[in-house]
Amino acid sequence: MSGWAIMEDSELLSHLKQGEVRAFDTIYDRYWSDLFKHAYYTLKSRDLAMDIVQEVFTWLWLHRETVVITSLKHYLKAATRFKMANQLRASKTRQIFIHDLQYTSDNSTSSDELAVRELTSVIAQAVDALPDKCRKVYSLSRNEQLSHAEIASRMNITVKTVENHITIALKRIRLFIGHSMIIISCLLSHL
Repeated sequence: MSGWAIMEDSELLSHLKQGEVRAFDTIYDRYWSDLFKHAYYTLKSRDLAMDIVQEVFTWLWLHRETVVITSLKHYLKAATRFKMANQLRASKTRQIFIHDLQYTSDNSTSSDELAVRELTSVIAQAVDALPDKCRKVYSLSRNEQLSHAEIASRMNITVKTVENHITIALKRIRLFIGHSMIIISCLLSHL
């Protein structure tokens, strides 16, 4: 057992603030499984649960120098609950939007097709707007159905880097879709 694995959370946080990757890896290894189980139990989706947990850890790494944490375990659980709540709210908003789109035309079949085409187009635009490496990782994951390990091997990067790219891609795509759907909804309300 390495010295990192037996460190208290407070020590790990101190090393994390200094940018020590091994401290981050230890925190990740210590808490990822519990956070994933918590998210999966609530969301009932493996992919969504993985995305949520990855977002939490990505945020932790990006804000490691400024974040103030008194209890790492409680902080990570609260952050996961917050991300899940946002996901559930976004999901309900999308369902309402799609429902509204279906009734903008007398022919519900053509309205459904319009909604699918528009959403597909918006997703393609969002993917095109991703940074090159992030877009490549996302494409290998979603289009070629490669595992994170396979992508890491093919691109000569770590699995954690793949996970971070996927997290960033999904976050940017969701944000892009959200902004685009608001604009589309506003345009449809003026028809």
